[in-house]
Amino acid sequence: MQLTLTPTVRTSLKTWLAALVGLGVLAATAAPPPTGHECLKGARTRVTMNAGTVFNLDAYDAEGEPLPYPWEHQVRGIVRVSNLGNCKVFFAVNINAGTGGHSFDLDGQMTITTGAGDKLESEVTGWADADPNAAGMFNLHYDVEIKSGTGQLDGAQGWGDVEGAFMFSGVPGGDDDLTDDLFCDGYAGVANWDFEGWLVLPRHKK
Repeated sequence: MQLTLTPTVRTSLKTWLAALVGLGVLAATAAPPPTGHECLKGARTRVTMNAGTVFNLDAYDAEGEPLPYPWEHQVRGIVRVSNLGNCKVFFAVNINAGTGGHSFDLDGQMTITTGAGDKLESEVTGWADADPNAAGMFNLHYDVEIKSGTGQLDGAQGWGDVEGAFMFSGVPGGDDDLTDDLFCDGYAGVANWDFEGWLVLPRHKK
């Protein structure tokens, strides 16, 4: 049977394809890998994450004087990973003076640990900017490159992007309303972020 691509059929096909992409059925072809990742071989899975984290920041010395860049920055928290479940996450990041109009430049490592103890190791580079619409808050972005893994994630590779926001603790809401004040005085601040990307695992021979 031959299908004649009349204007009506073309319109119908476009509608069906758009619906499939929206449902994620065609996600494997909707977002090609960035330059340098085309050669990755293995089972490719689209991954999303959502995390809540706390962080510290070594930006001042014992006398309260600003330290020179880079500042050392650690992040810890929990992350829900679409194909791994609830996990722990850890960042070790250097903060430098911003370039390209950004407030800060960021680079370091991210480690995700699954409930079974398997690890996913990534390199991250990005930036942070003050949010002009929310005093004391910053927007952040990371480019993520998955470099390796352990256990069931052995040989893992991949890529993606983190988009999020953070706020330093001790920034009051300006009144007695406790619902808009931060509570974690033992940390420098709190953050929330989302990840979208791809995980590539080697196909093991049977």
